[in-house]
Amino acid sequence: MIRLLAVVPFLVLGLGLLAPAPADAATGTTTAAVLRPVAPDVAPARRLVQRDMEDRILALTNQQRVSNGCRALRPSKHLRRAARRHTVTMARAGVMSHQLPGEASFSARISRAGYRGWSRVAENIARGFSSPEAVMTAWMESPGHRQNILNCRLRELGVGVVLSDDQLWWTQDFGRR
Repeated sequence: MIRLLAVVPFLVLGLGLLAPAPADAATGTTTAAVLRPVAPDVAPARRLVQRDMEDRILALTNQQRVSNGCRALRPSKHLRRAARRHTVTMARAGVMSHQLPGEASFSARISRAGYRGWSRVAENIARGFSSPEAVMTAWMESPGHRQNILNCRLRELGVGVVLSDDQLWWTQDFGRR
C-alpha cells in the first residue's frame, strides 16, 4: 500500500504523452518536430488510490473492532459520500474541524448525503498522517477517537480521504440505522 502511494503519483504524473502541434492555419501543415506534452488524465488513478486508502481504513477499523469484541462495520456509500464531502471542505478551508463556518451540522451533513433513518452517528477526523496505518494508530491512541471506533452499537462506516497541498485529510463517519 505505501509503496503504491509512492509509485502511483510518479507513474501517473511522470508519464508525458506527446501530441503533434496543431496544423498551421495558412498551409494546413503540421511540423512533426514540434511536439507538445499532453497532461495525462490523473483523475481515475487518484480515485483508485483514494478508494484503496478508504477501504484500507475500513479494514483496519474492523480489525480493531473484532479484536475488541465488536462486530465488523459494513461499508455505507451514503456515509462515504458524507465523509468525502466533509474531507474536501476541510482541505479546501485548510482547517480541521467537525463543523466549519457556513457548513451544515454533522447530523444534517449525514442526512443530506442520503444516510437517513439513523439512530446514532459519530465522526473521527485527522490530517497530516501519511498512511491509513498511521492515522489508525493515532486514532486508537486518542481516547475519544478510540471510543468511536470501538463503539459496538455503531454498524456502518464511510471513509473520506483527500490529498491537498501534499497533505492527506481523513474522515470516518460512523452510523447505525
